[in-house]
Amino acid sequence: MFKIFKICYKTCFKVSEKICSRAYYISVVKKSIRLFGQLLYPLKCLKCGAYIDSDEFDPYSMETCFCDKCMAEGFYPMETPFCIKCGVKFPWTFDENHLCEACLKTPLMLEQVRAVAEYKGIIKDAVPLFKYHSKLAVSKVFEHLMFQAFLRYYESAGVDLIMPVPLHKKKLKQRGFNQAFFLIRNFVKQYRQNFDCLPSWKIDTNSLVRFKHTPSQTELDMEQRKINLKNAFKVVAPTTIDKKHILLIDDVFTTGATCNEAAKELLNHGAGKVTALVLART
Repeated sequence: MFKIFKICYKTCFKVSEKICSRAYYISVVKKSIRLFGQLLYPLKCLKCGAYIDSDEFDPYSMETCFCDKCMAEGFYPMETPFCIKCGVKFPWTFDENHLCEACLKTPLMLEQVRAVAEYKGIIKDAVPLFKYHSKLAVSKVFEHLMFQAFLRYYESAGVDLIMPVPLHKKKLKQRGFNQAFFLIRNFVKQYRQNFDCLPSWKIDTNSLVRFKHTPSQTELDMEQRKINLKNAFKVVAPTTIDKKHILLIDDVFTTGATCNEAAKELLNHGAGKVTALVLART
């Protein structure tokens, strides 16, 4: 705590010792507020509860939510080589991206799937904490990672609508929030901060609904997941999606049954193309 007071004290006096630009002054104030916030509400690891001692940190890094011990499990960004369609990671023995065997045999309705990270290491712990235990502090980090992936894969792809995969109203009431929406809820704000203008795309949470309440997919195999999700989604605003490039958002892509069923419904009602961006890919 003394260290935090000391840093705040030095930071404040640096402002008075020089003529600062408005941007510099604002950044110093924000930093001071953040440091005082740490003093009043010390950071704790979302997994083990240990205090996180961090004076200087990137507010959008996983280290703001997990201690060094838990971070030792590793974070694995999705890197090449991977399937050019479904995004599944290939062993490093492959030299380049190509279609995987599953996509050659049974192509997805989705045009393309891209992921932020592999579903292992700290992400495998973080997603259930976020999704099932309402550890929403990590959503800020997740959203930043998702936005960076969006810029990498889809910023120049002509996306018209960004659509979080909807939850059934019963599950939404139980959970209290749609985790897919929380992954992109500030995308417009982030876009304006990066480009100083409004994006050409819009976030759409109304045109597609999940009207069939289905059991959890967790323990089901691929065929069971397909059956479980059959006719689970319904387009309620066909004119809104007509001929549009729709980017679906979800937390984890395993067999792809959820996103694929949503894409099928959208395409059957006039969507021009459906792609997907997910936080983690198994």
